Amino acid sequence: MLTMSGISRMDLRQADIGLLIALDALLEHEAVTPAARQLGLSQPAMSAQLARLRRLFNDPLLAPSGRRLIPTTRALALKAPIRELLSDLDALVREGSNFDPVATERTFRLIATDYVHAVAAPRLVADIAVRSPAARLALLPFEPAAVWRTLESDAADAALITGMNLLEGRTRHALDEDFVAIQRPKHPRGRGPLSLDAFCAVEHLLVSPEGGGFVGAADAALERLGRTRRVACSIPSFLLAPSLVAGSDLLCLLPRRLAALHAARIESYELPFPSPRFAVRLIWHTRRQNDPAHRWFRQTLHKVFKAL
Repeated sequence: MLTMSGISRMDLRQADIGLLIALDALLEHEAVTPAARQLGLSQPAMSAQLARLRRLFNDPLLAPSGRRLIPTTRALALKAPIRELLSDLDALVREGSNFDPVATERTFRLIATDYVHAVAAPRLVADIAVRSPAARLALLPFEPAAVWRTLESDAADAALITGMNLLEGRTRHALDEDFVAIQRPKHPRGRGPLSLDAFCAVEHLLVSPEGGGFVGAADAALERLGRTRRVACSIPSFLLAPSLVAGSDLLCLLPRRLAALHAARIESYELPFPSPRFAVRLIWHTRRQNDPAHRWFRQTLHKVFKAL
């Protein structure tokens, strides 16, 4: 949160929320003209706001560099706390107020893996289009190291995570998933049930989200049975697997719901051993808990996942 460091109480009395909103816009755009456009101000009015902010913080905040404005070290340190403070104030004002999904023009931002986006996005887009036609939806990539930072800075409303333990946030169960084996039509092994011998005899395609791995959850299951397989190719995304499998003799483990989306191109078979499983959880920042719009978005996501 924003601290009192370097700002006297008299300075704070001279400030107002509008000034902090101006600072947020200036730090976002690092330019006066687009910040003024965002807030509906003239360029001279925004320049005057920047001058007041420089006096308030006793720092240039945005220093000219050629035709650009470069944030100072102090400005970079202020960016996240200012955004969080304004978000908290916004939630405080709107808490308990009515939210009209039909009228809102809000942009909802959701972080998820490519698999979750592929499975959930069609239903989510369709649902929001009907229930909130003026709203927008941004589907953001899943970067494990940046998930919490992105939620904390309000660059995303929520994230769908797997295998992570982020104790700072609020969470809700979204989805349980297991795997099937996929192969191309007319695969040399035939179309019968997939035996353990057949599974181990063919070459495999492995999805390694971290990139370059050749050992996965199936190998741990096989090891317990005293068996092994050969992984011939490793790829970083589940979405690449159906195309590669459809054009080769490789087998691949794919999440069941994702395999169903590609049933016209590939065949799916139950594994000859207990399938690895994983859970998907929805996570959001605690300060969004009572935000009516956010609560509606969470309920919409819950409805979508319940239908999958």
